[in-house]
Amino acid sequence: MTAVLILAFSVLALVQFAISQWRMIWLTTANQPISDSLHAATGIDAETIGANDFGKLLGLCELSPRLKNGTPWLHEVRGYYRMVERLEVVCRSIQPALSAWASAERKTCSRYVAVLLDQNLSLDLDERAAVRSI
Repeated sequence: MTAVLILAFSVLALVQFAISQWRMIWLTTANQPISDSLHAATGIDAETIGANDFGKLLGLCELSPRLKNGTPWLHEVRGYYRMVERLEVVCRSIQPALSAWASAERKTCSRYVAVLLDQNLSLDLDERAAVRSI
């Protein structure tokens, strides 16, 4: 019985560590600066990215096969966004503080997608410049 208890606590600790690690990876990405090329391409200003911009930014990511298939954590962040969005709707009238937290999380998810899109735009511009210089 003791061995089962130790195993259960170990698995829970491992899962908690994995979730924390995943969260820190995408939070670090979301906090990176965004260039003006994103505003030029999408019409969304980096300072005004909000929780409701996620769908628009994700739709732009879907247009790029390299970004859609080769980006780590995009699928997971999409699922996390949907889960937090539902939580926000449920908690809006019941628990406003939890709803505010959920809105902030959705904004972070939107910013993560914006950073990925901006990085992809920068890569495309660099590749085009390299082709022209050849």
